Formats: sequence, structure tokens, C-alpha cells
Amino acid sequence: MLTDGNSAAALPLSQRKLPALDGVRGLAVLAVMFTHAEASRFPHLLRDAFGYGWIGVDLFFVLSGFLITGILVDTRECANYFRSFYARRFLRIFPLYYGFLVIAMLAFPYVVAPGYMPVRAERWLYFAYLMNWTALAPWHHHILKHFWSLGIEEQFYLVWPLVVLLVNRRRLLPLVLALEAVVLTGRSWWVYHHGPGVAVQFATITRMDGLLLGAACALIVRWFQIPRRLAVALFWCSILLVSGYMVGFRLSGAYRQVFKQSTGYAILAIGFAALVLYAVLTDGERSWQQDSLCSRPLVLLGKYSYGIYVLHVPIFYFLNRLARHLPQAMHESLWFDCVLVAVKFALAFGAASLSYNLYEKRFLALKDRFAPIYREAPVATASAAALA
Repeated sequence: MLTDGNSAAALPLSQRKLPALDGVRGLAVLAVMFTHAEASRFPHLLRDAFGYGWIGVDLFFVLSGFLITGILVDTRECANYFRSFYARRFLRIFPLYYGFLVIAMLAFPYVVAPGYMPVRAERWLYFAYLMNWTALAPWHHHILKHFWSLGIEEQFYLVWPLVVLLVNRRRLLPLVLALEAVVLTGRSWWVYHHGPGVAVQFATITRMDGLLLGAACALIVRWFQIPRRLAVALFWCSILLVSGYMVGFRLSGAYRQVFKQSTGYAILAIGFAALVLYAVLTDGERSWQQDSLCSRPLVLLGKYSYGIYVLHVPIFYFLNRLARHLPQAMHESLWFDCVLVAVKFALAFGAASLSYNLYEKRFLALKDRFAPIYREAPVATASAAALA
């Protein structure tokens, strides 16, 4: 086991533990939970802030693009490139997803109001990770509505390993940036000519900004020497861009959805890409930004973020139903909303923690059987070593 700093720096970047990225993941899932919390008695400004929590999904996309592309680039020359990648992804994602999905499809019809279940004819799409394409048909909110983003990520995982393997190493970053330009241009043209809609919001080909720019970040930190003095600038650039999106959305008035679905997704992806770059480039440094991202609560949220994401909407739904049986006077209290939100978050975290430690870890323990087999000993790139 490698324990000293020099040995850790010698590992490929994708095999090194970067606590700040867990913190970033924790921020993402916290934002998503806030947007689903439904705290009607909270002050108007606070409810508006919670309403922006959906951007946590875009942060997840950037992280996924960064981490997955990093793994693929670092193992590109491995003898078991495809087998290692897909087997390890399978063990991380499928046990919880399919275990929960089977329970949901069998049990939820008996305990969930019919209007909150996916349309029966479309339920097979969830088993094929094609649920985000149901947005092309009439869309309604339901208890599995948040699974659309998991479909986009799985479709990305299916195609991207082949792209990384086949494209010349020098051309991969230009290709990623060109694809982002195509996605942004094509989506903006469609929205300006045909208007915004749920199909644009949920379709894979129109929501790839975060995945592509996350992939670009993975290539940049491996192939370029980036001066550390730019790290703080990247952090503030992230804050500026995300804040700029929020201001732009507020000022767009009747054209808010046009702004959001044309250039808004790209602005958020660039901002979150800057945050991920900052977290990686300043790994191991002491600053209030790094200390915040590496704080134990955020890191724990990040550790269990996948389970939290999968489970939180059904948990929130059942808690809301139980809360309806309480006296009406309680519902009119701000304190009731505060307690209910706290209980929702605590139960989501607790359920994800139990799932991870009692169920998912049994499958994760098998990942070592599919470790990458390097034809030569892995060597860190110059940029990766510089990050230590």
C-alpha cells in the first residue's frame, strides 16, 4: 500500500484520492436536495435560492466527465481497457440502481398515488437507462423523475470509452471542444427558432455541456503545466460565472427559459469546470476554499451522494404524505418547514449511508478483481505530479 506523498504522486491522477472532489460532489447533491425540499413557508428569497438547486445536476455532469475521462485516459494502454472500465462501473452503479428500481416498480404502485408513478408504457425505459427520452412525449413529474440525469450519464459511459480509445491523443481535446461548440450552437439555434421545451432540457444531445467540459478539464490537467497562481482565479471565475447565470436568468423576464436552454447550460458548465480545476490544482494546499471543500460534512455527503441522489425524492415524497396527517396549524409554521426539511435531509443521508455500508460495499469489494492491467508500470504525467 502506498502511503508516502511521493508514491501517491507517482500514481495516475485517476487513482489518487482528492478529498476536495468529494466536497464538490457533496455541494452538488446538497443543491439537488434543496430544490426538491418543497419548503413553502420559507422566505421568498430563500425559496428562490433553493429553486436554483437543479444546477447541482450540471455540477454532477462536469464531475462525471472529468472523472470518467480521466480513468479512460489513464488506462488507455491497458490490456483490459474495456473490461476493467465497464465491470467497475457496473459494480458501482447497477446494484443500487436496479435493486431500488425493482422494488419501486413492484411496490410503489400500491403505496404511491397513481399520478406520481411513471406512465406504465414507459417503465421499461428505466431498465434500459433511456428514461430521459420520455421527455419527447408528454412529461409529468413523478417519483422517479430525477432518474433522467442517470440516463444521460449511462449513455455517455456507453459511447465515450470507444471515442477515447480511437481518437488520436493529440486530437482528443480539440474534438471535445469542437463537440461542445456544436452542442451549444445547435441547441441555441433550436431554442431561438422553435422555443425552449422539456425535450431540450432532458435530451442527451442537448445536455452534454457539463460532460464535455469535464472531459476537457481531465485532459488539460494531464497534458498541460498549469501555474498554481491561476488556481484562485479559477475559483473566483467559477463564482462569477454561476452568479452571472443566476443574474442573467432573473433579468431575462419572459425569455428566462430561452436564456437558460440556449447559453445558460454552457455558462454553468464553464463555471463548474473552473471549480473542478481549482479543486484539483490546489489539492493539499491550505486555504479557506480548500478547507471548506474538504470539510467532513461535505466529504461525507459526497461519499454517499449517489445513494442520496437515487433515494431522496421517494423519501421526500413519503415524508410529505405523512406530514399531511399532522394538524393544519403546524403546517402554517416556519419552524415546521425547517424541521421537515432537516428530517428529509437526515433520512436521505441515513438511508444512503446504510445502503452504501450494508449493500453497495459488497459489490464495490469486487472491483479489485477488475483492476486495470498495465502493459508497463503506470507513470504519472508531469502535470499530475505537479499537483501533489
